[in-house]
Amino acid sequence: VRRSDAPLHTAHTAPRPALVVLTSTTTPTKAACTMTEKTSSMSTDLTPIISPFLDLHMLFPLLEYMDGNPKITYSSKEIAAARLDLLGPTHMVDYAMDIYKDLNGTSDDAELAKMEKQKQEVYQTLEDLRKRAAAFEEFVTSHKAKLGQKGDWNFKGVLSASGGKVRKETIECYRQLAKFNYDCGDYQAARDMLRIYISLFVNSSEEEGENNYEALSNSATTNLLEALWGKLSCDILLENWEDASSALKAVRTVLEALSNSNRMAPLESLRQRTWLLHWGLFVFWNDRKGLDQMMELFTTEKYLQVITTNAPHLIRYLTAAVLIGKRRSQSGNKMMRELLRVMSNCDYTDPIIEFVQCLCVKFDFDGAQAKLAECENVLTTDFFLCKQTELFMEEARIFIFENYCRIHSKLRVTDLAEKLAMDPASAERWIVDLIRNTDGLSAKIDWTENTVSISGSNRASVHETILERTKDLNARSAMLMQNMKNMLEKERERKEAEYDD
Repeated sequence: VRRSDAPLHTAHTAPRPALVVLTSTTTPTKAACTMTEKTSSMSTDLTPIISPFLDLHMLFPLLEYMDGNPKITYSSKEIAAARLDLLGPTHMVDYAMDIYKDLNGTSDDAELAKMEKQKQEVYQTLEDLRKRAAAFEEFVTSHKAKLGQKGDWNFKGVLSASGGKVRKETIECYRQLAKFNYDCGDYQAARDMLRIYISLFVNSSEEEGENNYEALSNSATTNLLEALWGKLSCDILLENWEDASSALKAVRTVLEALSNSNRMAPLESLRQRTWLLHWGLFVFWNDRKGLDQMMELFTTEKYLQVITTNAPHLIRYLTAAVLIGKRRSQSGNKMMRELLRVMSNCDYTDPIIEFVQCLCVKFDFDGAQAKLAECENVLTTDFFLCKQTELFMEEARIFIFENYCRIHSKLRVTDLAEKLAMDPASAERWIVDLIRNTDGLSAKIDWTENTVSISGSNRASVHETILERTKDLNARSAMLMQNMKNMLEKERERKEAEYDD
């Protein structure tokens, strides 16, 4: 894998798509070809589709998950070869050498000697960047707090207060050093440096600068956006999910500010919004409030357009989030209707999406049963959804139960177990727990007939809902007519008064 000409997020113009060995964007290696062939048969595996929208470093956690998952058919040797290909454009030479030795032994002295030379070059470049950025690092230590108190902690204030010791080129070297640390795998050092660099744009401390979204919007520039992309990537790789959530919002704020002010081309806005949705998957499925944030972002009009035109596969994650959060949100039913509308505009499908369509569009319970069994396999092989497998399956069964109860007042436990993809004994226990723990569900089990009787719930039927909403329709219509008459009368009096004058 050769180094791409496209820049990394902390470098020139924007985050670049990773060099993906699963769907190689360059001339594929033998390992890449093998994995791509296998991927084509695993139609529900989204790793090859998602990878081009992620930074290269973000693919290492995905490969690690694949290597430890027995349900994924790639061998450890194939995944190690993929790791080695991905390490090519980075500066993590020691890591690459260890993998190379595991794959090929130590017999190829020429290749190992080449890597050793590359490592020495990395150390030399790192030392050179540190020397060139040393003046700014010393200035940060000695003057940052004082300038911050005066409100002069910004590019102009630093250049003025340093007496010529810090120049624009010095600060640029500091940014390059942050990027170089990132490429070396030192994400903590890169994050700390980027926080200081970002604070120069918003004239505040690191903590305040990252969360002051109004200041970020007012200071929006391409350079600031690049740094924020880098900070977000570092937080994701360090698994600082709370900070990553704030960083994601900061990137979105500056991205929209540049787009709305026509300082970013529409095509570039589309591309970066696509990256934002994909990078956000790491945050949404790990942060405590992530699913609510995900549904808000994914259903915003601009980002819905991105999904339907550029990334329809993301419907899988929106569907899972809506289904998991349906009962926990007051707007769960509204979100489900919005989801069905989005589905109708996308060509992508998989067992999770088909499960919802079977229940809500086709009312096909047999089809939903078959898809539910497939959903479990999809969930356990998906890097982002794997931790939610049990919760998803539980909510999916409740969703089936709710829909089935709407058209049946008496259910056989064996039939219900079949619909829920469970054995009868497990289904009985599950129904008992559901009846016991669900408010508003009035049901009982007849153990002699082995049936469940639904005697009603607090949920109003469609007929009752229509009656409730229309019972005072006549009164409201009469009031509306009276208001219109009053308005016309006042208008007539006004015109008569004008005529008399």
